[in-house]
Parts: sequence; structure tokens; C-alpha cells
Amino acid sequence: MRSHPIRFLCRVASAAFLVLSLCPPARAASPEDHPAVPAILASAESLFQSMKGRDYPAIFAALSAKSRETIVAETSSALAAAARQATPGMPTAADAPPAPAGDPAPGPEAVRRDFVAGGPIARDYWDAFLRRFDPDAALEHSRWEIGSVGKDRAEILLTHHGADHPATLKMVREDGGWKAGLVETFWSR
Repeated sequence: MRSHPIRFLCRVASAAFLVLSLCPPARAASPEDHPAVPAILASAESLFQSMKGRDYPAIFAALSAKSRETIVAETSSALAAAARQATPGMPTAADAPPAPAGDPAPGPEAVRRDFVAGGPIARDYWDAFLRRFDPDAALEHSRWEIGSVGKDRAEILLTHHGADHPATLKMVREDGGWKAGLVETFWSR
């Protein structure tokens, strides 16, 4: 005996309704739910706290490898240019410490060691940087939101009070920790 099509549809619909009512609603995964978010936010906050405290070795250590290498290369080039142009008794570029007359500028390895140790080159560099950037703008005067989060890359959206659009701080996972991509975020491409 053949069942009536309307009864069959009612039974199928009832069964489907029962199954759907027992299943929890599906929810798209939110970036805030990613397990790495606390570490990402802590690393970014640590960078800004290090800037505020003028902890030069900690600032450099909090940066991505690309940021560190770019800063070392640009600083080495600026010091070399300043050394070539240095004339006894004449000032050089404001942000680059002058090399003593006749002394060659330090090479990239010496500059890297200075940044790691927080030496005079690092101090001059970060002091100049911090004359233009107030870490409290990020720490105390901005709303923080997590943007995209991937296995090795993440973004933090920092919206300064009164701003229409957030700044996006790029974070990179390296050597088992999250590093701030200062160059990846702010240097022009």
C-alpha cells in the first residue's frame, strides 16, 4: 500500500524539525575565540610598555625579524652616510649620532649588537622614534580589538579615541612567540 505524499512530507518535515531542534545553533568562529589571542595582545602591550619605559633592549626584542633587520640596515646606512659627510666641527643628521672624524661608521653587526644591548645607537634611534610616537596613545587612549588571526599572522585594531578608523598592528609568530611587525605595519611599501 502506497503512502499518501502529504503524510510522507509531514513525517519528513517533523523528523527534520526534531533533528534541527536538538542540534545547537551553528556559530561562526570569531577571532576573539582563537586560543592565541591572549598571547598576541600581551606581546603588543609589552612592546608599548617597553617603549613607555624606554627599555631599549626589550623594544628591539619585541619586534619581528623583518622589523629588526630593516631597522639595523636603515640605521647602518644612515650612520655610514653621516660618517661620509662628517666634517670636524659641523653637525650631522639630527637623528643619527655622528661618528668621530676619521672613524668609520659601525657596520650592520655592530649596529645589531648595539640595538640588542640598548647601547647609544639604540638609545638615539628609539628616543627619536618616541619623540614622534607616544606609546600612551596606544596603551591608554585607544580601543583594542583583535582582527584576523591565523597560524603565524594576526592583526590588532587600535582605534584612538576620536578616530574614525583603526590602525592595524600586524603581529607575526616567530620562534615560539608573537612579535610586533613595526616595519610591516608602518613603513611604506
